[in-house]
Amino acid sequence: MGYTVKVGFGVVGLGRIGRLHSEILKVKIENAELIAVCDVIKELAESVSKSLSVKWYTDFEEMLKDPKVDAVVISTPTFLHKDMIIKAAEYGKHVFVEKPLTVTVQEAKDVARAVKRYGIKLQVGYNRRFDYAYRKAKKDIEEGRIGKPIAFISIARDPGAPPGWAADPKLSGGIFLDMLSHDFDMARWLIGSEVKEVFVLGGNYIHEEIKRKGDLDVVSIVFSFDNNVQGIIHGTRKFPYGYELRTEVYGTEGIVYVGSNVDNMYSLGVKEGLIYHGAPWFEKRFYDAYVEELRSFTESIIKDKEPLVTLEDGLRVIEIAEACWESVRNGKKVSVRRESV
Repeated sequence: MGYTVKVGFGVVGLGRIGRLHSEILKVKIENAELIAVCDVIKELAESVSKSLSVKWYTDFEEMLKDPKVDAVVISTPTFLHKDMIIKAAEYGKHVFVEKPLTVTVQEAKDVARAVKRYGIKLQVGYNRRFDYAYRKAKKDIEEGRIGKPIAFISIARDPGAPPGWAADPKLSGGIFLDMLSHDFDMARWLIGSEVKEVFVLGGNYIHEEIKRKGDLDVVSIVFSFDNNVQGIIHGTRKFPYGYELRTEVYGTEGIVYVGSNVDNMYSLGVKEGLIYHGAPWFEKRFYDAYVEELRSFTESIIKDKEPLVTLEDGLRVIEIAEACWESVRNGKKVSVRRESV
């Protein structure tokens, strides 16, 4: 399938990220054209379509029937991803799906079969791969500027408990998949090796609702890679002053740091001292990365090449998350089982 002018997009799921993707496709991606938006809430679909001057649908399959829609962005709850990706594949539509790919490994395998059968392109929305700072870290590591990597360390802290369906690990995959899948993806990408084993210390210290639904709110994950690099990820669902994300890779000759717990663009100086504000929420922090990942996906369709974040990348993250849950249940180190795609 060739595209000489623009790729026509439809966006389904018009929560904050779906609306962000819609706006980016409308005004930021030169070779993309936003054709339609879709949401089960009629008023929301109408409102977004009116603001962007595009068609709207409440039925996803009806949008898939639109001949002008070449590709879809799926920004719906995770537990809906599998069926929607497979349906899009059946209609021959390329798919950009927000992370994580699916809730379980088995669902990801079902998706893989459909993608292969119908020959569509699929990209998972791990936008940190397109962020300038993470890209610079990747380049410096590959060029040997920190010597041989020894340890990957990541800290992820959200300002509060996830809302609605995301608080239920059966629907979202819980803290490991819903919150920390970006960190797993960065670990694999920056180190350039697969995660081999995981051991998790986790508990419920803050949110009773999260505990009742079977999720955790604070976890520390120790893991190893096939190439013997060490890994540590600490994640929590509550941080006193907002949002914090930090990543580092320590090597034999140096270290790279990405991120901060403060907004370095603003501070307040008063007699009590210099006060820094918390880091900007992820939509602001990674706005340019959201733009670049959609630009890259559009280019992969036009040039008929493999997307930069593949279905296999999405599957590997789910495998790590499932190993983490197994470690929590049995209190032991767990090997990550890898499935072929």
